This record gives sequence, structure tokens and C-alpha cells, in this order.
Amino acid sequence: MTLESFDFLRVLSAAGLSFLAMTALIAGTFIGIFTRPSQRTNAIIMAFGTGALIQALAIDLAYHGASRLVEKLAFSGMEAWLMVSMGFMLGGLAYYLINKALEKKGAAVRHPALAKFYFLKKKRNEQGHILEQLSNVELLRLLPPEDMELVLGSVEPVMFNKDEFIFKKGDDADGLYLIIGGQVNVLDQLDSSKNVMATLSAGDSFGEMALLTGEPRYASVMATSMVSLLRISKSKFNSLIKVSPFLRQAIEQLNSQRITKNVQTTHMDKEHWLKIALSNIERLSKTEEYHYFNKSVPKGAPLAIFLGTLMDLIPESIVIGAGFNDFSSYRYTFLAAVFLANFPEAMASSNAMMMAGFSKKKIFRLWGMMILAGVVAAILGNVFLHSASPVIITFVEAIAGGAILGMVASVMMPEAYEDGGSEVGLATIAGFLIAFLFTLI
Repeated sequence: MTLESFDFLRVLSAAGLSFLAMTALIAGTFIGIFTRPSQRTNAIIMAFGTGALIQALAIDLAYHGASRLVEKLAFSGMEAWLMVSMGFMLGGLAYYLINKALEKKGAAVRHPALAKFYFLKKKRNEQGHILEQLSNVELLRLLPPEDMELVLGSVEPVMFNKDEFIFKKGDDADGLYLIIGGQVNVLDQLDSSKNVMATLSAGDSFGEMALLTGEPRYASVMATSMVSLLRISKSKFNSLIKVSPFLRQAIEQLNSQRITKNVQTTHMDKEHWLKIALSNIERLSKTEEYHYFNKSVPKGAPLAIFLGTLMDLIPESIVIGAGFNDFSSYRYTFLAAVFLANFPEAMASSNAMMMAGFSKKKIFRLWGMMILAGVVAAILGNVFLHSASPVIITFVEAIAGGAILGMVASVMMPEAYEDGGSEVGLATIAGFLIAFLFTLI
């Protein structure tokens, strides 16, 4: 770039176009915070924006970039494709790596879809330890591993000291116990350790029959060492029985020989059972969402969210600025697609940030800073890329396109489908076709 090639009016116009596209962030945030549209409505709008953005990436960046190389530098079709492909792959890879790093700092909360995926992963990691302990209990391995998420929500850890009674003969049944570590004795009498009916250790369970029959405890259970247990209370046990016929069947058949036989006939070893059980932890309740938002967002999250959002928006602004020469020749397809994509994304992201404890003022300030950053990126794109060689401008646009496509695939598409259902396919097609119309008129 030289001073002779600098056109203040052109640069100012490019900045204005970027500002126009970014105003969707403020409009979307305002609607998301103060009117609270349904998730389905937001998903349909997001799907429409996704279709428009995909069309703009395919035509305005990929196709026109390759055509520029063919027409101006006599590249072959394969050479042009390789150049554009390398740019897209590099941009997508950069987005993936940076996004993964920022997620660990709390940036995942900027997008509901990312947040749910990230928190579900944390839930699996946390509950994986409990599942590994439960996999030692032969009784529970009689259950299909797909049903274990129901059991996980009913389990609470408890500890007892040596010589402490877990319950006594004649007590009302209060829960089912699973031994994780230590030993207990099942006693016929309270005052004599000589009346030991059985000694149970890690992997054994007790207390099932009294829960099932409703009768008082037929024996006492005392810890013979420090013992670690997992307890399922009577109320939660009764709920599990209603929704899991396998659990009732397993307990009705309960005796040590039969359990061993049944476990062997399932042809499923502990590791395989555990793997399937973990893979079926695939839902977050609303309570769990709030829990993980409050627990998992670190102190550095505001900076991580800022940088993550910056990564989402800057490539778009660079492309808007780099492609502007004058209003008569400018292709508005990409600009419209960015506006349509930013609007629902700001709606959804603002709600997610409010769940994470961000004030309305802080959210609006964040998006305001994003608009300013987008304008600066558009100015730099126009100043440095307007007169750049076709190879450089095509490659830079392809890198930006790869980053944008990575964001669309990992954030917008899952988010739209999760909340909008199968109808989002029609909305995506509509957005694609409307954007395509812009290229023809």
C-alpha cells in the first residue's frame, strides 16, 4: 500500500459497511435480553442466517476467489482450488485451536451450543469417577448401561467409621447401599459380633430387600473399618423402580450366585459396560446448566469471552473491508449474510452470558467493543488488501472464510438444530436461496 493508493472516502465507506453489519449485535442483544423470544424462534432465524452465510462463503469467497486467480493470473482450475482450499483449511484449523484454548478459560459461555457441549463434557468427567465405582457393583452391572444416567442422579456418597452401625435390625428401610471401599458385617444381633451372617466388601450391595418388600430391616449392618458407601434413598429408589423394570427384575432375582451368573451371561465386561454408560450421559437439565454456569466460569472468563467473540467476528469484518472498492461494484451478499448471522447469535449469546452472571450493562459494553473492533478490522482490511495482489487477497479471504465456516459448523448449525428441530432445514434452504438471489440482481 502506498499513500497514493489511500482513499479516505473508500476506507470510511468500508468502515461504515462493517458497522452496519455489526449493528445486528446490538439489535439482537436488545431483543434477546428485553423481549426474550422463544428458543425455537431464535433457532429458525439462526438457521436462515446460516444458509445465507454458507452461500456467501461458497460464492463470494471461495468461487470468486478462485475465479480471480484464473482470470487475472491464468491459474488452472486445480491450482486455484488448491490455493482456496489451503486458505480455508488453515483458517478452520486456526479457529479450532484458538477456540479450544479459549473454551478452557470460560469462553464457551458466549454461545449456548458451545456451553452445553463444554458443560456436558465436564459432567461426563465428573460422573465418570462415580460410574467407575458403580461398575464394581455386580447388582448395577445387571442394568443396561444406557439406564445408568437415571441412577447417577439418585446417588449420594456417605462415610461410616469403624464399629459404627449403618442401620440396625428392626429399623425402617431408608436406602440401598453400595460399598465402594472398606468392609461391613451383617449381624443377626446388636450385642455380639459373633453372630456375623455375612461380611461384605467393595462391589457388594445391601439393603435392597427391605426397600423392595417394605418390611423392617431383618439384620443389622456395622462397619468393621472406615467404609465408603454410595447411598440411594428410599424415595429415589422407588422412583427408579418405576422407570426401570430392569432394576426391579435384578433385585427380585438377588442372590450372590445368581448375580454372578447373570453378569457372566451378559457377555459385557466392566470396561465395555462403563464405556457405554459414559456415552449415554448426553443431557443437561436446566438445574445442571445453571450449576455448571456458576461453577465453571472462571474469573478470567470476561477476557476469554471477549477474545472468543473477537475471533468469531473479526474475519467477517476483514472480508467486508477488503472487498470494498465502491458502492456500485460492491457485492452485498456477504454483508447481508453477516448481518443475518449476527442477529440471532447475539440473541442467544446474550442469554447465555446472563446465565453466567454478566450484567446487561456488561453485555452491551462487550458488543459495543466488538463493533469498534469490527470497524477497525474492516479499515485495516481495506487499507492493506485493497491493492494487494490477487494471490494475497484470495488467500487472506480464504483463511477468513475457513474461520467463519468453522464457526458456522461448530456453533450456529448445532445451536439451530437443537432448539429448532427438523424445520431448521427449510429455514437454512430459504436463507441460502435469498442470499443466492442477491448474487443475481
